[in-house]
Amino acid sequence: VACCILVQLCFATGASNIVNRHSGNFPRNKETPSYNNVLKTSQQVQWKELPDLMTLTSELGLKAFYLFVQQAGLATMLRGKGPWTVFAPTNSAFDRLPQDVKAALADPEVLNRVLLYHMVPKELKAGSLQNNKVITTANNDTVMANVYEDQEAGQDKVLTINGSPVYKENQMARNGVLHIIDKVLFPLTTGTALQYLRQDNATYSQTLKLLEVAGLNNTLNDTTGHTFLLPTNAALEKLDPAQLRHLMNDSRTASQILKRHILQDVIFQAGFYDNEKIKTLEDNNEELTVLVGPGGMELYGNGTFSRVLVADVPVSNGVVHVVDTLMFKP
Repeated sequence: VACCILVQLCFATGASNIVNRHSGNFPRNKETPSYNNVLKTSQQVQWKELPDLMTLTSELGLKAFYLFVQQAGLATMLRGKGPWTVFAPTNSAFDRLPQDVKAALADPEVLNRVLLYHMVPKELKAGSLQNNKVITTANNDTVMANVYEDQEAGQDKVLTINGSPVYKENQMARNGVLHIIDKVLFPLTTGTALQYLRQDNATYSQTLKLLEVAGLNNTLNDTTGHTFLLPTNAALEKLDPAQLRHLMNDSRTASQILKRHILQDVIFQAGFYDNEKIKTLEDNNEELTVLVGPGGMELYGNGTFSRVLVADVPVSNGVVHVVDTLMFKP
């Protein structure tokens, strides 16, 4: 079940005028504040003028997130000392959640875990979020930051968190920073790509067998970040039965085909653009072509089109996109 030019907010301290007034060679009397004290006092005033993260959430109009945080009993935490980083989804992001996910959030334990997945117990401004940066959240799960070129919007970069584009960056609070994101971070990361497949044997049993034949289990289970274009059992069953039996007994061909379904970098859906050429792990460095349109996203390789059925499944070693066809043409 189920994404901006970097901006930094700076504050004038007013200390420079004070330095100018006291730059002469005359003795400073006891009533004249020192430069360090003025700077410290100015910073304290600025800190006090900023709202806490909970108040900032309300001021930014993030009503759904605000109410859920209250409901989960986490408001005191976001009003406390911090520092925190909060990835706060827009109201429309909550509205777009499937009904079964909305129903699941009625469970206090699930709601608490999902909200803590959007919070990091340290301050992370947008400039510190490099591509493929793995971030440990407040519930000890992980999210991944990615920075992509925005080819269509004419912007230099797009920052995403688990594939969710950051809508507004660096909204500062006295106890941390808030970034507004375009999706609710759900599902949570539950392990490696291989572990993800093993959790749904009914959908991926044949895929798991083919991966074992191909000798790629370690690739799906290691810490190196990749994009995994994983076919379902139904995708494999589109093959002629004799062809599928042959693949299940031909490790070299199986490895060649499945490496075509593993990209060299971590690319969430927001990082793809139409007619992009992307490199795979296949030995001959074959490239796939990405086709993005109103109906979704397809990939073209080895004379075969494969449609993405489920995009942006976060795993600890990258991202999974579930595809409906094995890119293999006998």
